[in-house]
Amino acid sequence: MFARRLAVMSGFLLVVVFAVGALQAGAAAPTRVLKFNDPAGTTTGIGFDFNSNAVPPVGSHFVITVRLQNGTSQFGKPAGATVGRALLDCSILSEPTPEMPDGNCVGIAHVPDGFITFDGWPFAADNGPQHYAITGGVGPYATDRGQIVSVNQKNGRSLVTVNLYS
Repeated sequence: MFARRLAVMSGFLLVVVFAVGALQAGAAAPTRVLKFNDPAGTTTGIGFDFNSNAVPPVGSHFVITVRLQNGTSQFGKPAGATVGRALLDCSILSEPTPEMPDGNCVGIAHVPDGFITFDGWPFAADNGPQHYAITGGVGPYATDRGQIVSVNQKNGRSLVTVNLYS
């Protein structure tokens, strides 16, 4: 009797282990990838003149508005089509270092089938890629997490890749 219960319990445990492994393996790849090739956006300083060389004071904000243009055919529209917009509200949280100030931005990207919320900082110390964490959204993005990587180009545009994980 004990051996039979042990065999049933072992079988159940084995099924659970395989199910967890399958879920983890499935989580390793993005469930959806969006690509954008965005023109330069507009930035508005709040509490300081963003266009001056003055150091922005701690507690000031700036707002960035960007048009989202398809980097590839998606949302039923060809590459290059404007499909939405992104808005970032950024706060200066510390005195600037020699490189730049530090802070945090919260953002929302409106796309045809919903919107994605994200968090990050648009300035990389080495002018390299900027990384943002996806915090959720609405529509098909409601439970998504993931990462946005934005790479500035010399022509003022940004190549943006959105990796969504459900």
